[in-house]
Amino acid sequence: MRNRQALTRWLFLVGTLLLLAALAFKVGRIYRAANNLLARQPQAEALLAGGLSSLDANVVAALVMGMREDVVTIKQETAVFLPLAPLFSGLPRVGPLAANAAPLLEMADAGTETAAYALRGLQPALPILQDPATDGMDKVAALVSVLPSAAPDLRAAEAAFARYVAARARLGDPTELPWRVKTLLQRADAYQPLAQNGLRLAQIMPAFMGHNAPRRYLLLAQNEEELRPTGGFITGVGELVLANGRIQSLTFADANYADDYVNKPYPFPPQPLYDFMGLELFLLRDANFWPDFPTSARMALELYRYGQDAPPLDGVIAFDQQFMRLLVTALGEVPIPEEGVAINQNNVIAAMREAWSYEEGQDVGQWVRNRKAFLSTFANAILRRVQANFGRIDPLALAQAMHTAAELRHLQIYVTDATQAAVFDALNWDGRYANETGQDVLGVVDTNVGYNKVNSLIAREIRYFVDLGSRQAQLTLTYRHNGTPTAESCYQGTPYAGGISYEARINTCYWNYLRIYTPKGAQLLAATPHEIPGATMFSGQDWREPAQMIAEPVPLTVIANAFLLPWGQTLSSSYSYQLPASIVQPADGQQIYRLTVYKQAGTGTQPLEVVVQLPSGTTPVTAVPQPDNVADNRITFHLMPETNVQVQVSYR
Repeated sequence: MRNRQALTRWLFLVGTLLLLAALAFKVGRIYRAANNLLARQPQAEALLAGGLSSLDANVVAALVMGMREDVVTIKQETAVFLPLAPLFSGLPRVGPLAANAAPLLEMADAGTETAAYALRGLQPALPILQDPATDGMDKVAALVSVLPSAAPDLRAAEAAFARYVAARARLGDPTELPWRVKTLLQRADAYQPLAQNGLRLAQIMPAFMGHNAPRRYLLLAQNEEELRPTGGFITGVGELVLANGRIQSLTFADANYADDYVNKPYPFPPQPLYDFMGLELFLLRDANFWPDFPTSARMALELYRYGQDAPPLDGVIAFDQQFMRLLVTALGEVPIPEEGVAINQNNVIAAMREAWSYEEGQDVGQWVRNRKAFLSTFANAILRRVQANFGRIDPLALAQAMHTAAELRHLQIYVTDATQAAVFDALNWDGRYANETGQDVLGVVDTNVGYNKVNSLIAREIRYFVDLGSRQAQLTLTYRHNGTPTAESCYQGTPYAGGISYEARINTCYWNYLRIYTPKGAQLLAATPHEIPGATMFSGQDWREPAQMIAEPVPLTVIANAFLLPWGQTLSSSYSYQLPASIVQPADGQQIYRLTVYKQAGTGTQPLEVVVQLPSGTTPVTAVPQPDNVADNRITFHLMPETNVQVQVSYR
């Protein structure tokens, strides 16, 4: 018996020692891998700081694969401890790190896996970017040629990065994490959207850039100072042909000359364009009548082909003046000898206004016909800059500028190819208005019908109140005209005459055709009536129609109204309507309310207040984004959205 007890004690002691040895081995491996990662951080930062020109592909590959190996080691060796990590969340300094160990490790694993796949796929592109002998569009063409072979690795990188994004969402606010970790996260967060979207775009870029066959795109230059549903009045029209990654041709002209209404019959325009502007033909310059960009883009393609007898095109690219500012910021100063100016981020919009304006001594009729010739001049100058000096352009800055423009809807892209279209739709770069199942929708869309450029003087605020108990919504829109009052009376469309300046087209009254996009099935209950005196209209007819629900080619309910806003005045317009029951959905024992607010393309940052009143007897659980106030089951958000915004509230 004693021998058996001694043997048991001995075996227990040996087992304990072996366990401690195994633990020590694991801890040692974790410690070495962690130290390796910390040691590699300065090297990684130095490589990034040096820019693309100084990168050595072999050094970068060794660094990435070394980091990948260390992260995999840490993840494997800590797997046994990970379930216990939350127990240490209350400890000083290391507590927040222990509490978030699982998502942080997942982010490190997914991030290094993304880098490894992306590096392997894109490594052949690095020598092309660094080659000083290859410049202009030749460099772009060479880059496009290597992307098809990288597609499998790019797909794997995209899948890995999706894991990173999901883990980052689980991590939440990193404020309490150690300084080093928090700093790294802040840097990564800044580039996360660009990286995620870049991996998607890289897979379709060869086809989009005409790698297998030439691609022809219709270009629409929109002026947001004369606001229209997709961003602004279509002032210029161009055609871009891409083949094998090169710009094969680029033409640009005044949109007024894209149609052939002298020799061909044209359709009648949407009724509001006739009622408020007296238009009797539906021409290309007015094709963007619907805020849903794919709908307007298809109409633009149809009218362009009809007017120009053009073959089928592969898509539409629309941009506004703010896009031009972002583009020039990335490209650097662009000389335009024809106009005697060099444009940059600070003066490009002013330069376009100046080029538009009438000069003393000009023949007025000739000026009217040629006042937008500068569009072609500016476009060709930018093209020369890209073709001649592409190697000197920071590719990351250019990518960031394009990404920002698309995210803020200063750039919109519609393509006929289904695979490419799905990517642009997933990125929300196609400007589509959708009726997402089981949620609320709000889109406030203004259309300047006054033949002027007044929108830079118009400020707008939106207040949206929704009572989830009664499912009634109350929308209040406040418009303020910041122009200088004059002794003149409002009259639609200042005549084009000698001495007219662009600025004179700005400080005018505002005639607005307003549409409100709501969930399918909503019912209008009441609305503020507005009147437009006939003395201010070309037609001479008073407008006294009430707000009404109208049919449009989108799966949404649309409410329409109109008003006139003179200089220096403020106008309030309110709408109440019944929402469908589907705006609230059950999930995991809770009720979920979701709201998507569409930001109209071409508009700046505007105040948005969303107030959600929960049903009586319920309790709020979560609210995203962080609300400004929660009281009496009323949740208030004060937002300044730069793009589409989503609000979500859960309660039980």
